[in-house]
Amino acid sequence: MRCEICGKTTVFGNKVAHNRMYIAGRTPKKIKPNLHRMTVEGPGGKKRMTLCTRCMRTMRKQEKDLG
Repeated sequence: MRCEICGKTTVFGNKVAHNRMYIAGRTPKKIKPNLHRMTVEGPGGKKRMTLCTRCMRTMRKQEKDLG
């Protein structure tokens, strides 16, 4: 899944296990974006899009400033 505005998608990293003074091991992990389906009104009418919460927040703020 991917945000249709900013393109934010899943990233990969490592979980790092610590055992007191040293690193005990690393395990792969996925970090997923917080995506939601939202109806967005544009020049061509209403459109249903998959957006991350950061883009949803920005859009709400822009609407508030305009209206």
